Amino acid sequence: MKDMPAISTEQLYIERLSNRRYEYIEERENSWEEEAGHYSVEENPDIDVLATLILEKLKEWRKNLTFEFIFEELTKLGQAPCLLYDDNGHFAISGDGFCSISEEVQDWAGEVFVKKDQWRKTIREALDYYLDIYLQEE
Repeated sequence: MKDMPAISTEQLYIERLSNRRYEYIEERENSWEEEAGHYSVEENPDIDVLATLILEKLKEWRKNLTFEFIFEELTKLGQAPCLLYDDNGHFAISGDGFCSISEEVQDWAGEVFVKKDQWRKTIREALDYYLDIYLQEE
């Protein structure tokens, strides 16, 4: 059995924030009253506060976090990062594009938009660009 990498203190902290945020989201979603056509619980403003804090910590602690963890946390925040490779040794991460959405896994076609300056020599450099520049442009 392969040894699993140790989970960093930073990752544990972000996971706790993420889990608390999800609990607030789930509480609201579970309060939907079909017949009345509305939620019985107001949206907790801490959802957005936690999202901002999580993103700040992902940026701050990125060197102590795995690429996979950062990517998954970004998707939990509503991001749609897409890792691309250009066959010439360059990587980019973009969140702009179009694709079909499905409830189940299936073949799909999509378009992703990448600016020339997004291409980097390593995946980590592409991730740094995405966190530092791309997310600021949104």
